[in-house]
Amino acid sequence: MKKTAAVLLAVLMLAMCMPFAFAADGCTCGKAPIIHIYGLGNAVYQGDTVVFPPNKDTILATVRQALPITPALLVGKLKDAQQELFLDAAKTVFDPIAFDANGDPVNGAAARFTYPTAENHKNGELIGFDYDWRVDPFVSAAQLRDFIGYVKEMTGHDSVYLVGESMGTVVLNTYLAEYGFDGVEGVVWYNGAYNGVASCSDSFANKNKFESDALARFLKQVGMNAGNQFLFDLFSALEDSGLIDEVMDSVVSAADDLNESGRFSRFLNECLGTMPGFWALVSPENFDGAVEFAFPTEELRDTHVALIEKITRYHDQVAMHIDELMQTAADVTGKVGVVAGYGSVMPPVTADNLQQSDGVIGTAAESNGATCAPFGGSFAEDYTQGVACGHDHISADREIDASTCYFPENTWFIKYGGHGFSSGGYSRELLNRIFFTDGFNVRSDPAFPQFMVLDEATNTVSPLTAENGADRTMQAGFTAKLFGLLFRVFSRFLKLCKTVTGWFVR
Repeated sequence: MKKTAAVLLAVLMLAMCMPFAFAADGCTCGKAPIIHIYGLGNAVYQGDTVVFPPNKDTILATVRQALPITPALLVGKLKDAQQELFLDAAKTVFDPIAFDANGDPVNGAAARFTYPTAENHKNGELIGFDYDWRVDPFVSAAQLRDFIGYVKEMTGHDSVYLVGESMGTVVLNTYLAEYGFDGVEGVVWYNGAYNGVASCSDSFANKNKFESDALARFLKQVGMNAGNQFLFDLFSALEDSGLIDEVMDSVVSAADDLNESGRFSRFLNECLGTMPGFWALVSPENFDGAVEFAFPTEELRDTHVALIEKITRYHDQVAMHIDELMQTAADVTGKVGVVAGYGSVMPPVTADNLQQSDGVIGTAAESNGATCAPFGGSFAEDYTQGVACGHDHISADREIDASTCYFPENTWFIKYGGHGFSSGGYSRELLNRIFFTDGFNVRSDPAFPQFMVLDEATNTVSPLTAENGADRTMQAGFTAKLFGLLFRVFSRFLKLCKTVTGWFVR
């Protein structure tokens, strides 16, 4: 009887161990899994309801709440009560995902996470890691540590490759700074936010710049990107008619009122500014000014002392050590890469609206140091490469000098590539080359040179030349003339409305 029990016990223990043994021996691909750390954008839930991005009902409620101040916005002058109403309307969007003064979530809202199965890796897929983009990056880094452990056990590999996309590079760098490089075989930073995102950074530091020509450039680019003549004509007519100037004058005036009253600063320390994740998108050079702007008084700094400690920790331990982290990654793994985009204008709210970008993040920031010609321009004929390293690092369109990047031999640029990683096509193939080819760099394969260009018509990427890298153009058509006449009439009507309305709201 005892012998039979012992045999049964042994069989049971063996059965319990079999799943782990299978995981350890089940994958014979010889390639460690690639973990893709996503960018900002996953939904935030409260229970089973998505509370961010806001749904239609929330947006409509916000619009209805703001309607009473439309006349004041029309003339660009907001009185105190109107400013409060404007901020209350904005808070309607952010209250469901609010954080407290300590930088901790309230209201029970949270992002959702899914863990992959071994089949994801066996099928050659990237293994995606998601996180709550609002929280302290050190919290997300700890979750990434656990996720990496899970992936190793699941796949039977004892190491992984890491690729961070956009805000995912913030989580990636925080992980490397906190937990090191053990079990990491290679690192790629793709459209990285690790040097800050100007539209966020400038907002936090009160350096926003609103200009009608920047808005017009941005809108017309939307039409070109879509290959849509109608949209391009529409936005061209808005610019030519002067209607954009009329609208922007009011926007700038209203924004000035919010700044001067201190209410925009208050919005930061009550809403977006309480989310540590957003503070990680503030550039190192703007950090001190942003803290001073968001928390201008000693009382506010005392109230938010725990939050300030969190965001300062990221600034001091991660943001100020990007070069060091990159160099260590190169030394330890020997397999690193940086991918940046260019050929697009920045969102029209930044201090430098003419810097090259992928449409979201500045090219110089995400490439960690590239010298860039202004958007729509090129280097002068007598321009020479910034760093004489024996290799040519100037793009064929003479808009990018990659010699000044931190990794000039391992930084790739995609013109018109936009912001974001594509799990198929060029993006994936480039990752395969970097991770699975020893010593791969910008000169290793003619199909993957330092400078590439996206053909949006065919959605293919090819080597950049002076011809295919020429700046995109689209000529305004007949529709633009029709819209122009309409918008000129409306622009004059708007001026009259401003004058009349101004008598009542001033």
